[in-house]
Amino acid sequence: MRTIVVSGLVSLALVLSSCKSDPALPETWEKRITGTKSTKEKLKAVEDLRSGKHMGANMVPMLEKRLEDEKKPEVKAVIARVLGEAKQASSVDALVAAVDPAATDTDAKTMNKEIAVALGKIGDPKGAPALVKLLKTKDNYTVIAAIESLGSMKSAESFDALYFIATDDAIEPFITKKAIIALGDMGDPRAAPGLVRAMFKERKGISFYGESSFALYQLGKPAADLLVPVVDGKDKELLDWAAKNNVKDIAVLAKGVQVIGDLHDRRAEKSIVGYLNYKSEFDDLKLIMRMRAADALGRMRSKEGVKPLAALLDEEEPNARKEYVWSLARIGGKDAVTKLVETAGKGPWGAREESMRGVAMLGDDAAVFDKFVAAEQKLFEAECKEDPEFEECKDLPGAVAKHKAKILTYKNRAVAAAECKSDGACWAKHLDSKDEGTRERAAYEIGRSGNAALIEELMKRLPEKNLDTRLAIIQGADWLIDDSKDAMATARKGLPALEKQVADERGKTEFVKVNEDLRRLLTKIQRG
Repeated sequence: MRTIVVSGLVSLALVLSSCKSDPALPETWEKRITGTKSTKEKLKAVEDLRSGKHMGANMVPMLEKRLEDEKKPEVKAVIARVLGEAKQASSVDALVAAVDPAATDTDAKTMNKEIAVALGKIGDPKGAPALVKLLKTKDNYTVIAAIESLGSMKSAESFDALYFIATDDAIEPFITKKAIIALGDMGDPRAAPGLVRAMFKERKGISFYGESSFALYQLGKPAADLLVPVVDGKDKELLDWAAKNNVKDIAVLAKGVQVIGDLHDRRAEKSIVGYLNYKSEFDDLKLIMRMRAADALGRMRSKEGVKPLAALLDEEEPNARKEYVWSLARIGGKDAVTKLVETAGKGPWGAREESMRGVAMLGDDAAVFDKFVAAEQKLFEAECKEDPEFEECKDLPGAVAKHKAKILTYKNRAVAAAECKSDGACWAKHLDSKDEGTRERAAYEIGRSGNAALIEELMKRLPEKNLDTRLAIIQGADWLIDDSKDAMATARKGLPALEKQVADERGKTEFVKVNEDLRRLLTKIQRG
């Protein structure tokens, strides 16, 4: 009997011991964290909890208590990181209490930064006052984390502090950029005046145009309300400010036109059409203004722009002609096809090719490309006589062969156009064509079709790898959403996939040229 009793007591002791060390219990981890004086061991315990399978909401109260009682700022920093990832509103008070506004050593500064990040991840506005206080610390990493968190939190009470940072010329440019981004994320229309001026500022050779123009797009109509008078040349106050700050009128107009084009606001359409005939004693400035106007008119599908754009197609500078052709292709300006065919035989190869591309994007006569092929030998020979040092002229037969091959690829789009005309459903079948140019034209045609039912076909093809085709898909989806509430409703169902794509592709250089448009599309759909 004695043996049985002793055996039972031993078994009970083992069971109790096992319960006390159960890794699913908060007290097990609390004992491990508090059971050592070694900072290194405490850090390891918290990191093991963070990376293991037992971290859950039941661990949060214990970690909040540990954050309160812990003395070492490096341990507090790791606990704050875990609480931020847990995203429980109950943690806000503990995180706010742990802030050290007077931090001077590196570990305390790191702790403040991690607390700022954690408050942003939790997103409870109760944390905003503490984040505003952290904006005044002397550690830039903490300030940046606080700015980003306030932007995602969209706390109205933080507006004044962020606006001050975004508009104060004495602040470090990189921090200014972060504040501008945060104001855009907040979407507060009060930011519009400062953001408009930020588009034209430069400090230490650093421009704020990219961040401020996107932030203005995020604001939407309140930004357009300010920019329409700018584009119309009626905002005397801004023009006076620009003159005093050595900002050229053309910079004000060109950047204003660009944002109005992004917003598809037609109130300034007449003025933008007028800028297609912009005059300057400097050819580069003249072309820059005309090209920005062309881009804006293309984005807003301006029928009024077709005739004056066609009149510019004799331009022999390839980049300028390319912009005019792209604009016509977006608008769907088929009235310009005759002029495009004519200019396909004028100017250097780079310019002529753009006209041929325009024919491919707007025409439906495949036979015309055979004529382009037949004429290419003579045209390029004449070009090389004028400029024999041109690189391609060193192998004239090889260059001509490449040109002809390229021209024949354009023929594919005309063949598809002869089949589909303006039928969006027909064009949808060509979204999976092996020819990337046919996919590109299909996306624009669908975008102009007004067929809301096809938005899903465009949305699921947004990961397209070819940049021109991806841009067309983005633009086509943008137009359908503009034209139809049903298209918007369908597009919103695809938000999780689009948000993931934007996050996954952030920083990938191969998509940087078109993903600004992808981010604008995401913003529009999120805005609803």
